[in-house]
Amino acid sequence: MVCAVICPLQSSQKEPSLVLLEFQGHFQSSESQVQSLKMGDLTMTNDKATVVVGHHRLEGKKVKLAKPFAVIRKRQQDDQTAMDTTTDDTPVAAVKYDTVTILREKYVFSLRPGLVVQESLRGLTRIGGIN
Repeated sequence: MVCAVICPLQSSQKEPSLVLLEFQGHFQSSESQVQSLKMGDLTMTNDKATVVVGHHRLEGKKVKLAKPFAVIRKRQQDDQTAMDTTTDDTPVAAVKYDTVTILREKYVFSLRPGLVVQESLRGLTRIGGIN
């Protein structure tokens, strides 16, 4: 049996505030490693958020979650403290988690992206075929 212990937020290590962003659709990238890839620029005001990805601008609004989310992180343990014992002294692997934060709101981006046109190209039209 594996015992999972989740430590309360007060005793866990505090992290900078986290934000939950919900997008409709998906993002594509030609890069194979997307873990630390910069997606775009995020600007947040009181109840609105704006994400600019390339030539597209997405606008989102703040929404309260029906049920709060807990963000947890698995605690790194050494081998001596990784095993706990039950009431009959059988060793049991104990897993401990720290609560990082509780999310109560999210930003929802439900509208189609708007096109961002460079200021120098505004007002120009192309007539005819491709040159």
